Amino acid sequence: MNDELCAQREIDTPPAERAKIPREIWAAASVMALGGFLGNMDGPIVAVGLRTMELDLGVSLAAIQWVATAFLLGLAAALPLTPWLARRLGAGRLWLWALAAFMATSVLCALSPSAATLIGARAVQGMTAGVLVAAGQTVIGLAVGPTRLGRVMGTLGLVVGLAPIVGPSVGGVLLARFSWPALFWVNLPIGALALLLGLRFVPRGERLRPPPMDWLGLALVSVGLPLLVYALAALGGADSRATLPYLMLTAVGLGGLVLFVLRSLRAPNPVIQVRLAGQPLMAASLVSVLLAGAGMLAAVLLLPLWFQIEFGRGPAATGVLLAPLAIGTLLIMLVAGRLTDRYGGGSVAFAGSLVVLLSTAPLPWLGPHTPMAVIQALLFLRGTGLGLTMMPAMTTAYASVRAIDLGDATALANVVMRVGGAVGGALSVIVLTLGIAAGGPALGFRAAFLALTCGCVLNTLAAAWLRNTERHTERCLAAPHGPNPPHTASRRRT
Repeated sequence: MNDELCAQREIDTPPAERAKIPREIWAAASVMALGGFLGNMDGPIVAVGLRTMELDLGVSLAAIQWVATAFLLGLAAALPLTPWLARRLGAGRLWLWALAAFMATSVLCALSPSAATLIGARAVQGMTAGVLVAAGQTVIGLAVGPTRLGRVMGTLGLVVGLAPIVGPSVGGVLLARFSWPALFWVNLPIGALALLLGLRFVPRGERLRPPPMDWLGLALVSVGLPLLVYALAALGGADSRATLPYLMLTAVGLGGLVLFVLRSLRAPNPVIQVRLAGQPLMAASLVSVLLAGAGMLAAVLLLPLWFQIEFGRGPAATGVLLAPLAIGTLLIMLVAGRLTDRYGGGSVAFAGSLVVLLSTAPLPWLGPHTPMAVIQALLFLRGTGLGLTMMPAMTTAYASVRAIDLGDATALANVVMRVGGAVGGALSVIVLTLGIAAGGPALGFRAAFLALTCGCVLNTLAAAWLRNTERHTERCLAAPHGPNPPHTASRRRT
């Protein structure tokens, strides 16, 4: 396997690739960032308007929550289809079509006369967003190549990372002046700009003749993955009477994914090349992405509740108190890409995971008695660690495969990240709920943050594995291999 990887890197990574990144690549990456910003802003901006939709459409809060849930389920369902579509249409062409479809479904959402039609439109919109995300990452990976991917992905992450910050503010401003359909109409001018720039700068990609679609495999993953994500998310907030049905749904979803993996390993033309996960560097990257995604979503759920329940702060004040977390992530993104290209994604992810662990470990012992400056400093530190963890790990996954397999790699990484987030979110809420029932909020949050710290330890071990595997691969690239000529020494820049 190492010899094959070395030979492929020699083919896919010419010496000229280490030169300065051309302007046309930065232009394409900027357009991808604009599309990613649009897709990532949609969730936070719509979440702000759920209460308004509930009152305007005359439904319960439990029913209107499906407006957010349907989007996530649609996104998860569409990810496995992306590699096949990217080969058939070309990754850039698929991205353009997905962006146009996202805009069209935004119109359908804005014009929905009832909650049922809005939920259906949101499910389809989530599918277009899933294709948009995965196809965009494939386009960038193909255009940039493995040795420069960190710099471009870091810049991309900086722009896309702004979406969750500005989304709630934009949503609040729109709702103050207009009704909830404005939350969807706002996608049109941004999407139109991205589409016009995309037609000019995004490379279309080569159209191939993919093998026939494995429809049974597609059905297994397209049903199993959304079902697992939904069941885990619902399990965290379910009372004891509803636990058993959600556990059954979890088992069904997990069973569907297991059957999909088994079929993919045997099928001649699988929906996703699951065999890629057998490569050492890809396997280490995926485990790191899984655990990083679990810890990230767990903290996203726990920290706002912590400020609101234990500290008694309102939603607006909570948003302000969480700002250092986002600021730390955004600031480190300015250099995370360059660090990844220079030192390797494994080394950067390991350093970031250590920072996350060190900034999380004190949280179980903090509370209203703690000076807020201390908590804010820890959140800022945790944000910088997060910025050094997820993106470098995903970049390493993309850089570890052949160009033809990049679509499968992006789909795998995104699927693993969604599953990790669902598992982490469900476990954190379950631990919090059990702790509160046993001894009140203080005990509940202490138990939840202790569980989060344990997850950070596992993530650090996974990042160490990724770092060591990457270094072993670099030694492979540096050494001659039998009759083959010597290969490129290292991804690191001098």
